[in-house]
Amino acid sequence: MPEGSASVNTSAPGSRLSLEELAHEFIDSIRTGMTAMDDIYTDTGVLLLSAGSRITPRFLHLLRERGIDHVRWGAPPGVAVTPPAELEEAPRLVQSASDFQTPRSKALDKRLDGALMETVNLNSIKVWRRPRLSVEDLKNEAAEGLERHHATTAAVSDLCDSLRTGKKMFATDLRRHVSHFVNMSTIDFDLLPLIVAMKESDDDYLYSHCVNVALLTLSIAAQMGLDRESVTAIGMGGLLQDIGMMRVPDSIRLSDGELGGREWHEIHLHPLHTVDMLSNLTGIPQSVKFIGYQAHERIDGSGYPNHRRGDRLHMFARIVALADVFAAMTSDRPYRSALTPYAAARTILLKGTANQFDRTLVRGFLDTVSLFPIGSSVELSNGQRARVLRANPGSHTRPVVEELDADGSVTGQTIDLSKEPSLHVVTAS
Repeated sequence: MPEGSASVNTSAPGSRLSLEELAHEFIDSIRTGMTAMDDIYTDTGVLLLSAGSRITPRFLHLLRERGIDHVRWGAPPGVAVTPPAELEEAPRLVQSASDFQTPRSKALDKRLDGALMETVNLNSIKVWRRPRLSVEDLKNEAAEGLERHHATTAAVSDLCDSLRTGKKMFATDLRRHVSHFVNMSTIDFDLLPLIVAMKESDDDYLYSHCVNVALLTLSIAAQMGLDRESVTAIGMGGLLQDIGMMRVPDSIRLSDGELGGREWHEIHLHPLHTVDMLSNLTGIPQSVKFIGYQAHERIDGSGYPNHRRGDRLHMFARIVALADVFAAMTSDRPYRSALTPYAAARTILLKGTANQFDRTLVRGFLDTVSLFPIGSSVELSNGQRARVLRANPGSHTRPVVEELDADGSVTGQTIDLSKEPSLHVVTAS
């Protein structure tokens, strides 16, 4: 193989790839008309094309002429691939773990020691086993789901108002809402992500965010083949993992300016507030508390409140962490506009390759929402604009889309890109 060359990925659609290969599957399956989402390099670090440039026939001809049959993207050799700076989360605080402990969190740590010894079997559901509604039925169910989303948001708001004052509460009503969404996930795995995609921005961000996280969490958990009891527990954890933010001063939580170290300290304490509030909620599995405690930790130890790493993180918390980050990045906040679903999914993919998220779960996340997430607007290689309707597990870059007309309205015409080899996504927004 010539110096400075390497392979454009030619794996067949549906084959199982590592996260690094999956990233190359998108960036390196370069065709005329596509836009380079990152800088493209040779293996020796020579820049071939800058991010944002259009792929031209001449560029592809020059690659072949020079004997280059594979390329690198995102960074020169030897440079760690990290998400763009504007997509990063809160800065890590330089503080000892002992400063982020309470009597309740210490007691929870002891229970975690035993729980982490238990095996959680993950077995991603094959595409042919995924339940699937007709497109029309999927849309109808999603419309009904939006009403359920609104009702659940109100229920979480009422619950938080009570828990914040120290009142003892039962989780019966909350479990009922989660159980209903679990039932919805069993008829079509794409239903809950579609509801999240259809949900418009809400002034009451925190509670709506909690419901979005729960729905995405349920979808990932179902895709990973977990049993109903576990899926329900994870859904409840997703619904409750951020409620401690209610004890963060509004001047910080709702700030539209840059936060300083003291303010970030308050943010990083909110999982401990969540643990405290959950102690007043009766009828929840112990794992829900683990999720509330650890959903903001990261595999590489860069999370908070205690910089726990890899095998010190509960599997359910790892699942909720993915859903939480995706839901947060795709929502408007006082200090920034929402990212596109594609930009958020791509960031999660990069964080997976950088070992911030569990790689097996990142693949399950992509099986759930695709690299071009449900609700994304895309341009196809024939110039047609479309909206992503379904994920295609195992073929993350080739989802099912529905065409859009000139004014952005759906035409009702659907295209399964996994069955149309002559068509591919050129750009996403």
